[in-house]
Amino acid sequence: MTAPLAVRPAAEIGPDVAAALAAASPPWLADRRRAAWDAYATLPMPSSARDEDWRRTDISGLHLEQHRMLDSVNATVVGGMRREHDAAAPEAAFAIDAPGTYQVVENADALLAQGIIVTTLEDAASRHAELTRRALAPLAIDESKFIALWNAVWRGGVFVYVPAGVEALAPVWIAHAVAGERAASFPTTVILLEDSASLTVIDTYTSPKGDVELFSDTVAVMTAGRDSRLDYCALQQWGDGVWHVATRRASLGANARLRFFGATLGARVQKAYWEAVLDGAGAEADLFGLCFADGKQHHDHQSLQAHRAPETRSNLLLKVAVRDQARSVYSGLIDVAPEAVHADGYVQNRNLLLSRGAKADSVPRLEIRANDVRCGHGATAGHIDQDERFYLMARGVPREQADALIVRGFMDDVVDRIPHRGFAELIGQLLDAKIGGPAAAEQGR
Repeated sequence: MTAPLAVRPAAEIGPDVAAALAAASPPWLADRRRAAWDAYATLPMPSSARDEDWRRTDISGLHLEQHRMLDSVNATVVGGMRREHDAAAPEAAFAIDAPGTYQVVENADALLAQGIIVTTLEDAASRHAELTRRALAPLAIDESKFIALWNAVWRGGVFVYVPAGVEALAPVWIAHAVAGERAASFPTTVILLEDSASLTVIDTYTSPKGDVELFSDTVAVMTAGRDSRLDYCALQQWGDGVWHVATRRASLGANARLRFFGATLGARVQKAYWEAVLDGAGAEADLFGLCFADGKQHHDHQSLQAHRAPETRSNLLLKVAVRDQARSVYSGLIDVAPEAVHADGYVQNRNLLLSRGAKADSVPRLEIRANDVRCGHGATAGHIDQDERFYLMARGVPREQADALIVRGFMDDVVDRIPHRGFAELIGQLLDAKIGGPAAAEQGR
């Protein structure tokens, strides 16, 4: 494994950092980094007054120039993530995304024996250049301000490659751990599956509890070849002071199948893009997620189900509960290209408002440019059903416990669809802790 890219500890985000990282990269990546920094310097910051994507999410309080590059990982945070892995998926390989240090990859012998690569993205960029270039191809360097910044200054990262015809014997559990006042982190997961390959990835993101201000510019880019199968599960439990921008994009070949699950439990402000691009005929994508926001958290999810080939199918379900002064924003698009005949797509967002001050906005959309398709959308927002509460209380269940049972029941059909049972149990425990309030959440972490 090659040494990690050198950068001055705690360096401010700026042209000097970008230049240092480009100079330490292989030529193809250096060119990409330089072009990305030029794009970042030119593109304006997203604005809720100007950009439709950001109309309901204000990041004017985010000052990137005040943040410094993450240069270490927090052992306490990593220890907690390791315990979650050991309890939920002890059979999984365990990889730590640790910028500035040598990455730790544990319990991966069975995967390595199958020809599966699990390494840092930095290492892959040097030792497996063509694979890495293919894996990054779905992500243009200049498609947004934050994507351009990520392309210019990411470090560390995790790269997973599965050869053709190989069914991974164990999942890969990836831990992205961030800590440090005003640290800027660029957590990265890159997955490439060849034809007829299969893999399960559990992608987790954690920082210390509390309101320490951090910035996370996250990218997960996935490519699944013909007849492949990818199960991808993400858990976001950042601290209450984190600004979190994330893009998770999967490109699917013919007859490939994606099962995507995302849990959003942390962060001060989140803007997350969940995207499935169905490039091959017969590709299928199921995207399920849950979100629980309280206090003054602001969680914005934006999804894309892009049908680019005939006979493709996609389905998305996001369930959200908001409490206190929290706000959820959801915008979902099913985009059907002219050649995507017989496309079948559905998107739905269900919201449960648990306090008078809580708010949820939902904007599902369809853009259909093909004939003979079946697409639809649905969105709901409401409070706890009084009849359900009365039913439980009439049988001796205290009101607070009755409400917790109702919220958990509201989320359970999503939890039940998580493709890894051990991880589903972990999500259930974390959700119960979040529903139970700050004291219960403290115990859950």
